[in-house]
Amino acid sequence: MEEKKPRITAGSKSGGGAPRTAAKNSPKKAGAAKSSAPRRTKKQQGDMIFALDIGTRTVVGILAQRDGDGYKLIDMETRAHESRSMTDGQIEDIDAVAAVVKSVRSELEKRQSVKLQRVCVAAAGRALRTLRHKSDFDVSGRRVISAEDIRAAELEAVRSAEEQFTGENGNGSFYCVGHSVISLELDGYKVSKPEGHRGNTLTTEVIAAFLPAYVVESLCAAVDAAGLETAGLTLEPIAAINAVVPKELRLINIVMCDIGAGTSDVAASRDGSIVAYGMATVAGDEITESLMKQLLVDFSEAERIKTSAEPQTEYTDILFMKHTITAEQVSELLRPAAEQLAQAIADEILAANGGAPQAVFLVGGGSRLSGLPEMVAQRLGIPPQRVAAGTREMIRGISAPKNIEIGAEHATPIGIAITSSDGVKYDFTTITLNGRKIRALDTRRLTVFELCSLGGIKPEQLMARSGKALGFTLDGERQLLRGTPSVPAEMTLNGKPCSLNTPVRKGDEVRVTPAIPGEDAASLLSDHYDMAGMFTAEITADGKRIPAGDFLLVDGAPVTADADIENGSSIVHIKRGTYSDILAELGLDPERALVNGAAVEPSAAPADGDELTIAPEPAESTEAPGTPVVPGAPVAPEAPMETETPPAQVAPETHPEENGVPIVFNGMPVVFPAKPGNQPIFLDILAAFADDPTELLARSATVTINGKTARLNEVIHSGDEIVIE
Repeated sequence: MEEKKPRITAGSKSGGGAPRTAAKNSPKKAGAAKSSAPRRTKKQQGDMIFALDIGTRTVVGILAQRDGDGYKLIDMETRAHESRSMTDGQIEDIDAVAAVVKSVRSELEKRQSVKLQRVCVAAAGRALRTLRHKSDFDVSGRRVISAEDIRAAELEAVRSAEEQFTGENGNGSFYCVGHSVISLELDGYKVSKPEGHRGNTLTTEVIAAFLPAYVVESLCAAVDAAGLETAGLTLEPIAAINAVVPKELRLINIVMCDIGAGTSDVAASRDGSIVAYGMATVAGDEITESLMKQLLVDFSEAERIKTSAEPQTEYTDILFMKHTITAEQVSELLRPAAEQLAQAIADEILAANGGAPQAVFLVGGGSRLSGLPEMVAQRLGIPPQRVAAGTREMIRGISAPKNIEIGAEHATPIGIAITSSDGVKYDFTTITLNGRKIRALDTRRLTVFELCSLGGIKPEQLMARSGKALGFTLDGERQLLRGTPSVPAEMTLNGKPCSLNTPVRKGDEVRVTPAIPGEDAASLLSDHYDMAGMFTAEITADGKRIPAGDFLLVDGAPVTADADIENGSSIVHIKRGTYSDILAELGLDPERALVNGAAVEPSAAPADGDELTIAPEPAESTEAPGTPVVPGAPVAPEAPMETETPPAQVAPETHPEENGVPIVFNGMPVVFPAKPGNQPIFLDILAAFADDPTELLARSATVTINGKTARLNEVIHSGDEIVIE
């Protein structure tokens, strides 16, 4: 990443390709066939390192080789983006970035006569997250601890950190893009180099860095579109600190800040390890944009003015007015934005390092901004001489030909090359899922289930549920309809059946047919009742308003039209379609029934507003039979005639059962009041305990007479046990 737009530099033309030679003039023989120059065959990449720094403003490509304990730079090519196709280190236009990557690759291949296929890259982004994590590794079975054991323990710690991070932040949404070992402990004691020691448990503490999956995927998509294979991935601050702060300096609390165009990347070292990473989204672009607004120029013109090394610069604004500005004037215009950048860098350093460090190295194109080191030092509260701005001397561990100029802006691309062959690499595993290539880092123990997650197949598509059951009550009886079962997912690995727990490896082909969920159970009222001719009415019977008709009571509401049955519904069929049904249910004498004052035909249907009454029984004669007259007997004087008392006013002699019917209601003996000769029915019981019997039924789970489901017109007898709960 770089803030300054570097000039395009050609690398060493003798670093692997034959030098060009001038053609000699020689006389042509008559009739001689034209000769053509032999075509040079491109050599394979071999162990040559190809590193790309895909920055916000430019793409830098580097070819390097390992040279003893260091690295040798073979060639370097820099190309600027033709449009603002990246923002804050993240790719916005994949095709535009891929085109620049292609041009960098093509130029390096042409100059070095090499076929480049594998490339190492570094990721950046405003959503960087880190996690410190410890992991134990069993070494009890080893004779001595080897370098392979230490590497395996490190990789296990990274895998464990990734599992913890994934569990806390959601599966498949982030990639682990880099890590550093903070410390090693053998059986609880810190060791700097456990190789050759013996013990039981090797504990590795790492700091792992994570970026959203779409950031990494877009980076790799641009590399793919350029015809290259991503051979390794790291994080930009990890790469930069590997080039600037070698291991022998990491005992000192040093913070490196790589100021590019889109981000300012921070990495901190202490006690021999890299202990923290950070990333601020304030960088060189904000400086350029401040100049745009003040000088009224476009971005490219503002960038040219900002990076000009001349004492004064001529420019044309967007109104086509020509101006001249001095370097001092530019510096003054940039000062407010520079102060904001210094504050953002200082804040990120303090957050990542946990306080002010002993020293700060500023690299990247933005590090050359005038006065920036002093501003950062002031905000950190450390002496100005403890903040060093980018110089060639800061880029350590690599040698370069004289014709290749290395500057502070090359810390990240050189660091990518160094990191690619030093430490645990983040190689990619590419697996085909349903014809689509899925990329996963080798730090995962990848299974078919995890692959599906990376491929956007949701867990519910793999383990579909059966259809939901439908439960309801039908005239007091519980009904349960089952949903249909699901059709299981089908999955194959390289053409053979597999399971979700089957591990997958690089190059595998997985096909997954999602499961088909079962259908929920459903039922209509008409599936259980004949809905034709159903109706409702409300009449007055013996002074009380009661519902009448032939209808369904669904959760207490009268229903006559067909409808879906809802889960948990209570359905009761009310049969009061004729006066015969009503009279029988109420236990009334049909011969004395009157509707609206007139005799009623029992088969007649009730209508809204009808009034049902019962005519009184005819009065019986109370005159005693005459006393026979005996001849010759004296005639008794005639007693005065007594006035007959109407039957309604005569208090008849009663017995206990004549005042009511003894029953057991919800476990308690009670006498249900009833008129003499009038046998009560269950509806009378309901009416006695609730103003709205239908609502009481809808709310009750148990409605029984002598342990059996009660019917509304069921006659109540002495001793019946009734339960309404």
